[in-house]
Amino acid sequence: MNVHRALWIVLPLAISACDNPSSSAAPSAASSAPAASSAPVASVDPSAAAAAAASASAAAFMMKGATRRHVGLAGVLLRGAYEAPLTDDQKGTLDKAEDGLYADQTSSPWAAHKAFQTDLVAFIRAAKVDPAKLAADFAAIDKAVQAGQGREADALNAVHGVLAATQRQALVDQVKAKRAAREARERPVVGPDGGAPDFAKRKLDRLTLELTLDDTEKKAVAALIAKDTTMTPTAIQARKDAAKKRVDTLLTEFAKDTFDAKKLDLGTGSKTPHEAMERTATFTTGLIAILHPDQREKLAVRTERTGSRPGRNFDDIDPSMSMGSDDEPMPMGPRFPPR
Repeated sequence: MNVHRALWIVLPLAISACDNPSSSAAPSAASSAPAASSAPVASVDPSAAAAAAASASAAAFMMKGATRRHVGLAGVLLRGAYEAPLTDDQKGTLDKAEDGLYADQTSSPWAAHKAFQTDLVAFIRAAKVDPAKLAADFAAIDKAVQAGQGREADALNAVHGVLAATQRQALVDQVKAKRAAREARERPVVGPDGGAPDFAKRKLDRLTLELTLDDTEKKAVAALIAKDTTMTPTAIQARKDAAKKRVDTLLTEFAKDTFDAKKLDLGTGSKTPHEAMERTATFTTGLIAILHPDQREKLAVRTERTGSRPGRNFDDIDPSMSMGSDDEPMPMGPRFPPR
């Protein structure tokens, strides 16, 4: 009887304790949890954050320089300046000098070359070349390239004007070091027998495969290729040597206190800016007369493909006649995107 009475007294008290959050059980649970304020707080080193921000800014500036496009030897130094230690004011001068170089893309050298390329493909498909259109394309290329080189000379003069003598020399040394490193990596181009490469034969073999030339067509194309004397190893080396000499002259003059880029040869060594395109057009004109309609379509597709490669006819750093993916000499001229 006493046991039953005790249960009736204890059970209501237990239930009341469970329903009441302010009971003694709640504080006990709360007291077992750690206080939020006792958790460690990570601290940021201001100097490390500033260094990281500066590094990111420098990387972005260098990347911006890597996307700049040029059509003359001025690009050798203008691009190199993006990797040099410059003050914010000097960076601003460099950016301002380059921002307006090709602000109007419709009249840029690349737009002029694209127009030529489009016309060339149309000529192939029509099996007929329009000399008047070609002449207009060549004139547009010359005008655009010459104007671009003039603006690049002005930009280079502006950069020279804001650099101290030690900075100019450091920039020149930097460019020379990069060129030397690249030259050290380059392997001499040789033929299968270890002798001088036969670029004419390579071109003939490639066209034979891509256009499915028969024996008669192959002989005619070989005769056409033989007319171009610019692809011999001797001619290629002569152009490379001349390009190197022009770059060396530019670097020497830039390091001096007195400098005017407009008095230097900032071109690419060609007789005219459109010289490489004219050789292409001449060869294509002869090739059209040899091919059948299905082969001409293959040539048109091939021309569209090779012509769309950035820098195929314009290069913007050191026009040293580097080899293209087609195993034939790249036309002299400024490159994009940079290596």
